[in-house]
Amino acid sequence: MYITSLKNTTYEAFNERGATKVKRKTLVDSKNGSYRFYLRYYSLEPGGMTPYDIHNYEHILIITKGKGSILTFENNIPKMVDIKENDIVFIKANEPHQIINTSNDILEFFCFRGTEVLYSDEVEKIIKSKLG
Repeated sequence: MYITSLKNTTYEAFNERGATKVKRKTLVDSKNGSYRFYLRYYSLEPGGMTPYDIHNYEHILIITKGKGSILTFENNIPKMVDIKENDIVFIKANEPHQIINTSNDILEFFCFRGTEVLYSDEVEKIIKSKLG
């Protein structure tokens, strides 16, 4: 068992792949013995944005503070979707996304995601067989 505290976890700068004005706390990952799931907490300053991303794992965002938008694509057309405190966002595998703080206040959220191992070829075959 591993127990941590959001308050006692230190922020680290997050500027991978073009992220700006973003910091995050890594709450649970493989360093804590979790090999299937990760939990992180993000804080975006006004004008901040995560990288534009697309990957083969799903994740869930729980917006805890502020508001902003998610850039995605629908039928190959860019689309901005508003998000705000208390929203819960499910992002499918291979769904393009970028979180942008469009407000003048801090935007914060939990990000819970599966690790890459959940999306191995073997697991993908099982999922496809269940979905038909």
